[in-house]
Amino acid sequence: MKQINVNVQGLPLDYQMADNIARSVAGMLEHEPTVVAWHDGIEHRMSPVIEGADVAQRWHDYGETHGGDFSVSVNGDYDFVFADSSNFEKLEEGPYISLRDDAGHEYLCLPENLRDRHHPDATACLQIDDTSISALHEG
Repeated sequence: MKQINVNVQGLPLDYQMADNIARSVAGMLEHEPTVVAWHDGIEHRMSPVIEGADVAQRWHDYGETHGGDFSVSVNGDYDFVFADSSNFEKLEEGPYISLRDDAGHEYLCLPENLRDRHHPDATACLQIDDTSISALHEG
């Protein structure tokens, strides 16, 4: 896997800025770059989160074994593994849409049952909250 190192000076660098820089570099190298794994050395975080894994290295191993073509390191503190997703299978659009109400609550809706395609209602939508998400994961 190729390793690209970018050093930035004179800017207050945080994860978001490093992510933008890494994506810009990746956009020059791949048609459709997709982040497979990342590491934030400042905050000691990584994705994917793997319980009990070595935060300093496990993200890289995951990225390399899951299609990563190259990694971009920004100042040695923020690291991103990219793959080209242009060859990935495209999924068809599903039957549901996601909407938010005026209070910011998120809903999963069947568009053909909505009275107004921009506002969720009880006849066509299910409110998504933390408990419904965890219930889905519990099986």
